[in-house]
Amino acid sequence: MKIGLQIPYLTYAGGPETLVRDLAAIAKTAEDAGFDSIWMMDHYFQIPMTGAPAEADMLEVYTSLGYLAGQTTRVGLGALVTGVPYRHPG
Repeated sequence: MKIGLQIPYLTYAGGPETLVRDLAAIAKTAEDAGFDSIWMMDHYFQIPMTGAPAEADMLEVYTSLGYLAGQTTRVGLGALVTGVPYRHPG
């Protein structure tokens, strides 16, 4: 069985100032624990299903996955449901 980690919630105790460090720590911990993949959602704003208000911290998914690629060595990385209507086709 392969297990993936979804990271939908990006508001941490240190606030935006530590968000990048916190995200890297989560990804490295997941990789060290044996997770097969890490997933992030493609939304401009938080969505109620995550338990966060719309104004909570959110990152652009593909930039974030590029960053996580530099922080990990083995796990697969993916975007959950790319928002095609608000992305330029080029």
